[in-house]
Amino acid sequence: MVVLLLGASAFVAAGIGIVSFDGASIQSRRGAGDPIYAHALGLVTIVFFGIFAIYALKKLLDKKPALVFNDSGIVDNVSSASAGFIPWSDVVRAEIFELPKHKMLVIKVRDPQKYIARGSALRRSLNKTNYKTVGSPISIYVNLLEIDVAELASLFKRYQRKYGVGAGSSADMSHPLLWQDVRSTELLEDDDGDDGDFIQTDVEPEAQLLNWSSSALIATVGSGGIGIFVLAVSSLDMLFHIQIPFWAGMTVSLLPVFVFFLAVPDTRPRSVVRPAQWFAAVWYLVCAALSLSLTAYRGFEAAYFILAGVILLGAWPCLVAVRKLLVVRET
Repeated sequence: MVVLLLGASAFVAAGIGIVSFDGASIQSRRGAGDPIYAHALGLVTIVFFGIFAIYALKKLLDKKPALVFNDSGIVDNVSSASAGFIPWSDVVRAEIFELPKHKMLVIKVRDPQKYIARGSALRRSLNKTNYKTVGSPISIYVNLLEIDVAELASLFKRYQRKYGVGAGSSADMSHPLLWQDVRSTELLEDDDGDDGDFIQTDVEPEAQLLNWSSSALIATVGSGGIGIFVLAVSSLDMLFHIQIPFWAGMTVSLLPVFVFFLAVPDTRPRSVVRPAQWFAAVWYLVCAALSLSLTAYRGFEAAYFILAGVILLGAWPCLVAVRKLLVVRET
């Protein structure tokens, strides 16, 4: 959250700097384009990255416990799509999913539809996706907690054994392994009742799909999209006198980062994630190539080299995504 706050704050400051320039100062810069576009870009930068800065600051200042186990049940406040209060009477079992970059505590409940129906339309959609992906609408990201996965598993067992339905018996906890590309999709449990091994199979490995954090995507693809917008719009205006509508330009430029935000491997089906990541990566790379080519044709200035560097930085995760997707295709 600290990295996200610092990165977003830097872009907000840059946006404020752009807005502070008067029209004459902007027009005096060769190839800077219409001052209206520059000011609009500054405002969008402030709003877009300001949202993430506020979210990160809110999380850093929030003193409310992210996850609570007590005699009544579990209180989940880990994320904006958290389940809230889950009484022990609803809890059937828990599973720990260990993915390449994420660990999740998945709470299996007696009535999943009750929890799928909670919250706003967006939250209900996320709950439904969770249910289809991991078998429950309730999944808690352990990476966001200041506790390791083994300690969390032990804590759950202890409380469920004491307060859960049938208290006094062994708590039902399975410990799935990393999803692998093998030929079985069954839940395997040891005969002695110990933790079982879950192997999701006959699918592409999660490691072969881009799974970067939101802060990393903002710092690379998001900032690169802003750079594409500035260079492409100003170049088209200067070379061909084509004025692209502001919102159309921003939509085209920032579409890849939004797609990557939504196409998260461990929360969406692969049938959705793979084509979405292909689309986002190729879209960004094509837009980047066009904007850089137009700028090279009209001539680079010192400021343009900085924007070109930001665009190339945004191409990094896109190239990583393409490489991973090609590996999946070959396998």
